Formats: sequence, C-alpha cells, structure tokens
Amino acid sequence: MVSTKRVILADGSRLLREMLHQVIDKANHLEVVQELPNSDELGSAIKKFDPEWVILSQPFNRHAHGWVDSCMADHPSLRFIFLSVDQNHITMKWRMSCEEVLPDLSLKEFIHILEKDRQHI
Repeated sequence: MVSTKRVILADGSRLLREMLHQVIDKANHLEVVQELPNSDELGSAIKKFDPEWVILSQPFNRHAHGWVDSCMADHPSLRFIFLSVDQNHITMKWRMSCEEVLPDLSLKEFIHILEKDRQHI
C-alpha cells in the first residue's frame, strides 16, 4: 500500500503556492499539510507535520543551505525541492550531501518525483 506523502509549501509567492496546492491536491498520495508565505516558521511546521517534502524558492545565500542541512540531520526522511527564481529548473536535496538539479521538468514529471517512495531519483 502506498502511503500519503505530506508536503509543506513555503514560498513568498501566494499565487505559486496556490497553484502548487491545487495541482498537488489532484495527485494521488500527496497532501499539502501547511502553506507558509516564507521560511520563518518552517522549522516548527516541520516538527509539527513531519513532512516528506518541503517545496520552497531557491535560497539566495549559503546560510540557508546550512539550515537545510541541519534540518535534514534532525529529520533524515525529509526532502527539499527548491524552485529556481527563473522557474527553469528545480533543485532536489535529500540527505545532507545529495543534491540534483532537474531542468525543464513537466508538471507530470514533477508530481511523479513527489509521489516516489525512494529517497532520491
């Protein structure tokens, strides 16, 4: 049996959050458990909902990457998807040392990645 994956959307663009929420709601085995306008409350939301995925905008500084690594150390099954500013690619991060840039994904491919049970592609 496939389990439902919990997703947190944390992005400054309300329009993007709402569009992603609508698409994810239509997918099998995915549930948006929290929407946040920024990452300020992300740590507490991760503790509360224990999501498999966090989707947010690409961080502009390396300090954010350190926070992500620290968060992943505390929550080993957590995976992050960073949306590029130009929307041309996503960066998927799982475990502290594993990161992959995925260019030019279709919406169907994006949802397929979220629904997978594996820790990476």
